[in-house]
Amino acid sequence: MGKIVRIVFLGLFLAVGLSGTALYAADPAPARPVDVTTVGSLPPLPFAKASMDLPRFHKEKDEVQRSQQSLPVADATAESIASPVQLAAPTIESIEEVRNNGQKWIEVNLTEQKTYAWEGDQLAQEFVISSGLPGTPTVQGVFRMRVRTRSQTMSGGDRAAGTYYSLPNVEWVQYFYADYSFHGTYWHNNFGNPMSHGCVNMTNEDAEWLFRWSMPEYADELAWIPAEGDNAVLVYVHE
Repeated sequence: MGKIVRIVFLGLFLAVGLSGTALYAADPAPARPVDVTTVGSLPPLPFAKASMDLPRFHKEKDEVQRSQQSLPVADATAESIASPVQLAAPTIESIEEVRNNGQKWIEVNLTEQKTYAWEGDQLAQEFVISSGLPGTPTVQGVFRMRVRTRSQTMSGGDRAAGTYYSLPNVEWVQYFYADYSFHGTYWHNNFGNPMSHGCVNMTNEDAEWLFRWSMPEYADELAWIPAEGDNAVLVYVHE
């Protein structure tokens, strides 16, 4: 009898063990990060540093830089296009000056996640935006619009880390400091919350309005357009 009990017990033990092994093997493997380089999906987050990889950029960048070799140019680096704006570097006092003179200027309130288009002290329009995340904040200070383009391809990230992205037709781009810009955004709709790696994300419609308002003489040309004169509007970014 004892031998029979031991056999039955052993059988139950093996049955339970095999059953447990089968259940464990059926468990799904942990989800792996999506490799955007293979599926061609959009990146999880926007970006700040645009790769101006259009052939026309390199040609026009060289032309602008050659024409400005004798002029002091703020924020000019080997990787950024030189601005021909021959105006004094803006300061916080510059805002009061343009307000008193009824000139156009742009305010970005990072706390409110809003951008305001001002004409003097009269509000022309306001927009809900997405600025930089805490780890990649939007630059703060007083700047001038530097260069614009109707659309461009933006790319960056790292293929090995699975963070590479290449986004065609980013529209209504306006650079105001180094690689920081206002631009249209079609890969998320979470405006009102920080989402970018530094740029000011806007809807395409809002970005177009701001582009045409700050440069009313724009004639739908596709070239890179350095800001100059009245369209080198002041940009004030603050918390």
